[in-house]
Amino acid sequence: MFNWPLFLAILLACVPGILVTIPSSLRTITKVAEQRMPPDQEMPPQATLVLASSLQSLLLFAIAAAVGTALASRVGLGAPVFEALVTGTSLWPALQPMLLASLVIGVGGALLFVAAYYLFFRRKLDQETVRAMEELRNGIGMAGRLLYGGIAEEVLTRWGLMTLFVWLGSLLTGDADPAVIWVAIVISGVLFGLGHAPGYLAAGCRKSPMFFTAMISLNLWASLIFGWLYWQYGLEAAMMGHMLFHLVWWPFDLRYYQSVGREPAA
Repeated sequence: MFNWPLFLAILLACVPGILVTIPSSLRTITKVAEQRMPPDQEMPPQATLVLASSLQSLLLFAIAAAVGTALASRVGLGAPVFEALVTGTSLWPALQPMLLASLVIGVGGALLFVAAYYLFFRRKLDQETVRAMEELRNGIGMAGRLLYGGIAEEVLTRWGLMTLFVWLGSLLTGDADPAVIWVAIVISGVLFGLGHAPGYLAAGCRKSPMFFTAMISLNLWASLIFGWLYWQYGLEAAMMGHMLFHLVWWPFDLRYYQSVGREPAA
């Protein structure tokens, strides 16, 4: 039987992330529309753009929440804290086992991620792309990165996509064994990286082999961390790990974003 309370709890967890990123989404939508609309056509009212964008996002996350709710328990995955919440049981026994792993692996993975980005990828990308990427990231603010990135993206990528691929793999092999799960982690991670590309391109990034290499490589690394946490401890562990990535990255991003305009072109 479909667990409606769990579905609703996970979907509602995505709503703050959708709301907090509305201003940034509106700027991107407006920029793209101005570039593509005929000169004699008027821009739709902002309220219409906001409503359409919000409903589209909500539908996407509803699908992901439904997929995870229907399939996760079938392949040994779960969201123990959400499950405790909707059943009225104590949250601490569900939360406690994942705290240390999320902290250690989240922070350690984030430091390697930051080193790869600033010591290699950022230096190889053209300045226009770097500026567009960092303006987009910093434009949503820390709240957007935590609530949208840390929660909503995990519902979409881990709870939805990764769970779906694990389930499909289990149908093919007869079991959700570690090989199936790692394949699902990698596939969902690659899609996670490619899913970031349209937003960055709309913000002004240039298409280049290095741009797509950075998108896939960096997001795949993050997905290996978050996917493993989800597999071993549950969806909330992946959310905490993702939030820690942004908390570790934030001071570096502020420092380099403020100086990007003074750097020579790559």
